[in-house]
Amino acid sequence: MTTRYYFGIDAGNSKTQGLIADSEGHVLALIHAGGGNWEGIGLEGARAVYADVLARALAAAGLRREQIAAAGYGLAGYDFPSDDARLRPVIDSLGVPGPYFLENDTLIALRAGTSRPYGVVCISGAGSTKAGRNRAGHIFRTWGLASDFGDWGGGGDLCRAALAAVARAEKGISPPTALTAALLAHYGAADVTALMEMISRDRVYRNDYTPLVFAAAAAGDPVATEILLHAGQGLARGINAVIRALDMQNEIFELVLAGGVFRAEFPLLRDTLAAEVRAFAPGVEIVRLTAPPVVGAVLLAMDEDGQPPDETIRQRLIAEVQGQLA
Repeated sequence: MTTRYYFGIDAGNSKTQGLIADSEGHVLALIHAGGGNWEGIGLEGARAVYADVLARALAAAGLRREQIAAAGYGLAGYDFPSDDARLRPVIDSLGVPGPYFLENDTLIALRAGTSRPYGVVCISGAGSTKAGRNRAGHIFRTWGLASDFGDWGGGGDLCRAALAAVARAEKGISPPTALTAALLAHYGAADVTALMEMISRDRVYRNDYTPLVFAAAAAGDPVATEILLHAGQGLARGINAVIRALDMQNEIFELVLAGGVFRAEFPLLRDTLAAEVRAFAPGVEIVRLTAPPVVGAVLLAMDEDGQPPDETIRQRLIAEVQGQLA
């Protein structure tokens, strides 16, 4: 059988990765570049990043552009229907032959984490997004535009909830919480009043203390526990909305959990989420993403080429990419 070659891009806000692999899942090139979200660097800036990654990947792989059979592009900033008209010409201008998959970068994270070309993904990092693709290829996802627009449950939400709990406890509105001492130490503030002054006057608010919420809950703090329960339930509602929209509640499929929130050792949030989702979709199989998302871009390229990879190929590709990133 003739070897075929595939190209994939994962373009995020802070970094872009490009990957070329063959049809057996062997890595020929893995390239790194700066952020590729057009919202931050403009369409021409994004094109320059993609073109640079492609050129360097082809050179590293020792291939010509016309040898690529298909491609997959997961792009941050591909958020609304109007973005297709903006970004598809950018992708077309790269001159990569063959069919290609173009979507928001959540979809490549989904494909990287699944043994099937369909399923659901929940990303919970600083913010949260949920997306899915069913057997028919239909895609549905939330906007990932933070809690005011329905995506509550990211690390930033947990941090804001913790800060609000500390403020309410200080004024006697809500029960005392171990989060008070944790946040005072984290910010280096003498007391809660000083902390609130720092945040409101000096604008020093940070959302980097999600681990403190998990630690307090693990130690038995009821307030922190309630925050994690609320987050798990909120994330599950978004996931179930995706499942419902794609009519997958009676299917067997994988739910991929990705992002820093799901790496916490204390399992309360994950267990709460899992119970809510399983009650709605009993056939769900929950997995945590360990593969780099760019792997999903290449797997989607294989799917587009009519050569869906088996699990052996997927695992080989994951192992080789992880080996290069180690």
